[in-house]
Amino acid sequence: MIEIKIKEMIDEAGKALPVDGLSSSAINILNRVSSSLQCPVDIALTAMFATVGVAMGKRVVIDDGKYQNYPCLWACVVAPSGSNKSTPIRFFLQPLKDRDTYNYGVYREELKAYRQTGDDKGDRPVFKQYIISDSTPESRNQVLSVNPNGILLYRDELKGMIDDFCRYAKSGELSQMLSMFDSDTIVVNRKSDEPLLIKDPFMSIIGSIQPSVLVDTFGNDNMMNNGFNQRWLFCCPESVIPEMYNDVSIPQSVINDWKDFIYNLLMYDFSVTGGKLYLRGEAKRAYIDYYNSLQVKKANADDYLSSVYSKLQIHVIRWSGISHILGNDPTSIDITPGEMEYSVRCMDYFERCALKVYKILLEGRGNRHEVAPMGKEEMIANVYHCTNPVSQRAVADALGISQPFISKCLKKYPRLSGYRLSDSESSDNKDDAEKKVITS
Repeated sequence: MIEIKIKEMIDEAGKALPVDGLSSSAINILNRVSSSLQCPVDIALTAMFATVGVAMGKRVVIDDGKYQNYPCLWACVVAPSGSNKSTPIRFFLQPLKDRDTYNYGVYREELKAYRQTGDDKGDRPVFKQYIISDSTPESRNQVLSVNPNGILLYRDELKGMIDDFCRYAKSGELSQMLSMFDSDTIVVNRKSDEPLLIKDPFMSIIGSIQPSVLVDTFGNDNMMNNGFNQRWLFCCPESVIPEMYNDVSIPQSVINDWKDFIYNLLMYDFSVTGGKLYLRGEAKRAYIDYYNSLQVKKANADDYLSSVYSKLQIHVIRWSGISHILGNDPTSIDITPGEMEYSVRCMDYFERCALKVYKILLEGRGNRHEVAPMGKEEMIANVYHCTNPVSQRAVADALGISQPFISKCLKKYPRLSGYRLSDSESSDNKDDAEKKVITS
């Protein structure tokens, strides 16, 4: 029944990620990238917003009069192999990668000079960077501590990163990640290291995943029940017929325009206007209307979807701040009603994608938990459990098998036994040992 309800909800949500709320130059870049790389504009727009968000970083706060948000996004592109989901992400991230390359050269020179002085008491140079990829929790925390403006974690295939979260679940990494999304201060204490405090951490994430591995990646109880999945903006382009190869490249003018835009954004001094973008007046009213519409949806939603709607109430504010920077008057300190209305329409798209992902997860988990036919050993263990026999030997005699084989079955399927051997029942006698053993 819940799957039917989700399908109806998907049909009502937005089917395409709109671009009309952005400046003409931003729209031109999106269209040129999408047509040249033969990829859905949804992917290009998601990558553009994630890049601009981290370029803004903690230098900008979106203030709605009650809460304050940094433009931090977790974006996951869900598309099959061959849909060219990785190339547009790399294109939009390239200016940040170039800046990291430059900063690394500066860091190496400063480190060389530091070592030549031999002054261990001086401040050791640090590598100022914007993007990290494969990293341990410890190194990631270290990078965050020396890059207070924030970073972006980019993994082409997100499955590997999320599998690592599950692998190190006992280390508290997953709960740390949840705190990072909310910019909650993190204190790390390790026996062999000095305490590390990361105030208001900022870490955006972007990457991609194939639909076939969604269930294995996002479908376990940890991810579904603790709010992890609901923090993501899933970008799921509608299925399209693959385009034939074309020889069109992204024009150099478009590459230069995007690079110049990001470099100028990195250099812009937001402190001149107080480092804030304000959501107030009619723009705030548009937000309140959207917020309340989600509150109504929560009344008829399960826990998972209720959490999705709660996070959309946050996402729409963060998205509106980035929309403002990509809009027609980015130097203004006020988010316009049009920019908020545009952001709401974008959230309709991401709501649709979240519902599609949830439907896939429910169906996949159901199939994964289907009961497989019992093998001989499992059947014998189940029979033993259900009959509550006097001894293993009694069951062995009744089935015409040996007592050691009964013991083997119970060890292999202990969850079915509900029974613990006594000392006298754990040993085999000669008669049991001579009986024929059935092999599986």
